[in-house]
Amino acid sequence: MIHLKSPEEIKIMAEGGSILNEVMEILLNVLDEGIEMRELDRLAESEIKKRGAEPSFKMVPGYRWSICACVNDIVVHGIPGVYKAKSDDLIGIDLGVFYKGYHTDSSWSQRVGNHSTQSAKVIDNFLSVGRNALNNAINAACMGNYIYDISLAIETTVKNAGFSVVKSLIGHGIGKNLHEDPEVPGFVSKPRLKTPKLENGLTLAIEVIYNMGTDEVVYDKGDGWTISTKDGKLSGLFENTVAITDHGVILLSKNYGPSGNS
Repeated sequence: MIHLKSPEEIKIMAEGGSILNEVMEILLNVLDEGIEMRELDRLAESEIKKRGAEPSFKMVPGYRWSICACVNDIVVHGIPGVYKAKSDDLIGIDLGVFYKGYHTDSSWSQRVGNHSTQSAKVIDNFLSVGRNALNNAINAACMGNYIYDISLAIETTVKNAGFSVVKSLIGHGIGKNLHEDPEVPGFVSKPRLKTPKLENGLTLAIEVIYNMGTDEVVYDKGDGWTISTKDGKLSGLFENTVAITDHGVILLSKNYGPSGNS
């Protein structure tokens, strides 16, 4: 069942999203060569709690961390352990914040280092496609459109660049629960009118989950969480929480600027 949010609920989610934005910016700013993923995790939890909120992901049964850290070929749910970031790593940080009874959720992928190598240029191009796909999806998330329109925007942008959308992982509604109806695929799976219509008060976590190679993924780390690309090629993740309103789309989390330092 889809739960449409009142203006008061959206206001609370915007406050939580502001906390999420502050913490994500801190994490992205310290993400550099040599930092361990568990350092990012500890920093995230400290900064979230300092602002009077709680890490959403620690509320997921069995998950003990505040972030997911997705390194290179890890698609989603990467556990933040002792891995140290290296130059030209592609690292996606997934972060959720629970504030006054409501969740917000965001992900951002970034290249480590400021080298202008050929590898760096390839990664930066890949990441620019993901950012564009998210922006196009948000532009499609307006009153009167359908989930189909969001899905089509993501799929078209990613496929036209020669990359693939992961079909086994999707975006979602969000609010009192981290994952709510409706499902928000990054690809077209149903006719337009058979997908939910975008209504005033609908809050969504729109996700672009895409691979440089094929869309196939595997659980190959033995931890029950980490999902990686089957072919070992890079994966990217961009996500924003948004609210659909009569006055347009409200970004409850925000874009954090270009990924990588080109």
